[in-house]
Amino acid sequence: MRTFSAGVLAFFGCSAWLGPALAQRPPPAPAPSRLPLTVDSLMRGPDLVGWPPTQLRWSPDSQSLYFSWRKPGEKVESTYVVGRDGGTPRKLSEDEAANTPPANGRWDTARRRLLATEGGDVILYDGPSSSRRFVTRTTGSESSARWAKHDTHITYVRDGNLFIVPVEAGSSATVTQLTDVAAKKAEPRLTDSQKFIREEEEKLIGFLRQQKEEKQRTEQKDKRTKLPAFELQDRQSVADLMLSPDGMHVFVLVAERPVGAKNTIVPNYVTEAGYTEDIPGRTNVGDTQERRLLAILNLQTGRTAWADGSFAPPAPPAVNGPSAPTGGGGDTPPTRRRPSGRFAGRCRSSRTTAATRSPRRARPTTRIAGWSRSIPRPAGPA
Repeated sequence: MRTFSAGVLAFFGCSAWLGPALAQRPPPAPAPSRLPLTVDSLMRGPDLVGWPPTQLRWSPDSQSLYFSWRKPGEKVESTYVVGRDGGTPRKLSEDEAANTPPANGRWDTARRRLLATEGGDVILYDGPSSSRRFVTRTTGSESSARWAKHDTHITYVRDGNLFIVPVEAGSSATVTQLTDVAAKKAEPRLTDSQKFIREEEEKLIGFLRQQKEEKQRTEQKDKRTKLPAFELQDRQSVADLMLSPDGMHVFVLVAERPVGAKNTIVPNYVTEAGYTEDIPGRTNVGDTQERRLLAILNLQTGRTAWADGSFAPPAPPAVNGPSAPTGGGGDTPPTRRRPSGRFAGRCRSSRTTAATRSPRRARPTTRIAGWSRSIPRPAGPA
């Protein structure tokens, strides 16, 4: 009986001591719910993992970061702002988002105004006032907006031509077209008999001859006030235009399609019309790609010069270690070495026979990724 009483007292004593400790223990966390491996769950894509932020840009004072973000489950992305020190991003309203700096713009030298194109129009963003102003408001599509003439003018490209407009509103200057880029007019191909008939008509009928001379005089007169023209050849198009810093030349980037190039056509089966439509694509990998050419157009003379690689010839191969002077001492410059691969003038030919040929020990070579190098000989007797 004594033993039983002692055991009961010990049990109740331990319960009284462990009771508060068990009460302070937090309840076990619920087991995480497993994602059902169904077709709907696997094909959610960004709705499952979220969308990455895009169009990141800083505020004029570099204290805030604006970006576009689309949360999982949302259909349209919104504009958010967060401080440079971090924190929770804040979603902006439509009115606040309209006054944010545009993405992919160009700041002026003072970093007070931002120039960009949105929706086919040129927009000027004023940093101190956080306001926007439309430089152009047209149904056309303007692109490649840049600062010009020490940030006092703006140039942009529309319909394959370069335009310039002053920044200050209400200025006496207006929008000016700088170039006249157009495809070359194809002259009609005449046979020998047709050329003979046309020449005889001009000789016999004086009215036709006078009309042709009057047309030539009119063209020469209009040429003085005409815009600098740039003719595009077949399979050529203008990729970009830029005004030089001195305002005297225009750099024309021309894209030329290769002969016989074919673009991949992708069928689009889901259309509003109910019929299959073609989606034009790019050329296949391995096919001849288009090339880019650079032309310099003089705005005063109207002449065009094509840039090539002659102004930047290939550099001679580097020599390992310090180069020893080949000339005399003092300020005498060293002798200029000819670049390997090209030689000026003719090379003298010398005949080498088995008697005159000196025995040379072949050195092993190794080839790595298309180029070869010699393996040095080990030290020892030859």
